[in-house]
Amino acid sequence: MWEKLLLFLPVAVTVATTVEGLVEPFFKRMTTVLIFNLLGNALVGLNYFIPYWVRAAEQVEGVSGAITCGVAVLCLTVNYLFTSREKKVPMWMILIQTVVFLAANLLTFSHTYDILALIAAMLFVLSIAQDTTKYYRLLYISNSLVWIGYDIFAKAWPNLVTHSILCIAIFISILVRDGKKTKKEEEQAL
Repeated sequence: MWEKLLLFLPVAVTVATTVEGLVEPFFKRMTTVLIFNLLGNALVGLNYFIPYWVRAAEQVEGVSGAITCGVAVLCLTVNYLFTSREKKVPMWMILIQTVVFLAANLLTFSHTYDILALIAAMLFVLSIAQDTTKYYRLLYISNSLVWIGYDIFAKAWPNLVTHSILCIAIFISILVRDGKKTKKEEEQAL
């Protein structure tokens, strides 16, 4: 019975990640987005290992993706510290994050599809360095599309479900949050 419950764990984490991720792109404040993104990355990173831990997979697939999510949690924590104090993330910090992501991805590079984790990492660094959620969302949807490709090649089906649903949610949030023109913008267009 215990083993059957463990097999449900990847599904439970996928559902939790998806629900959390569905609300994230709709937030207006970057600090809130960073907190939710941190939680989402922690859960997705964990879900690359869970199938192996519960013996549903013979080996860990997506190690590069898991490491990328772990580094993302660290970067999000740093960026949150700057953003919560209403300070812009300095360029030197963005460069450090880029180098750390490059190093982590190169050290774990074992499949040709791992290049997708590297591309996603670079898009991620750019997205979380944004001052506004509008530009964050535009980069975030690109990031999600790259992760969908990675998950297909890595056969990380629970994360593929999550990333696919989140990509749709991000698209909707762009339409809802960023598709509206303010009255001032409409008046300037006239």
